[in-house]
Amino acid sequence: MALRVVDRWGAAYFASESFADELGAAARTSAGDLTEQAIVHAYSAMGAAVAASFATKKLVLAVGSFRAEQQRGRFRDIASRAGASVTTLRIICPIETAAKRVQSRIASGERGPTERAIQKIDAELSRASDIDLVLANDSSIEHFYREADATIERLV
Repeated sequence: MALRVVDRWGAAYFASESFADELGAAARTSAGDLTEQAIVHAYSAMGAAVAASFATKKLVLAVGSFRAEQQRGRFRDIASRAGASVTTLRIICPIETAAKRVQSRIASGERGPTERAIQKIDAELSRASDIDLVLANDSSIEHFYREADATIERLV
């Protein structure tokens, strides 16, 4: 979705995974989830990049699991200091589907969490009370893109 928003609306895009990957193999637990050190590093570096990008971009996407309320709050503060509005969007799909997609990406050389780690992230986000929008990604990519486009159009 982020790459589509970048292409279609000229948004800036930052992903926690990119910053965590700077730590190499030490960034991951045996379940493929990010270590606490990697989470701290990734969200700190991503926060700085997001803050800097508000100087030149109207639309900025910060992509990550944002499983902790503190992380979401920190990014809301960054946007607020830049005079920007914030929408926290959670993209959901069945855990089994997410796990298969991650396995496919891992097979092509990417890193990612196992099904067990995805379940843990899902459980944490399911308890969150500060998510503004939820978008389902459980059908075709074309359908998801239509839904994503409609969502971004409402926000922009």
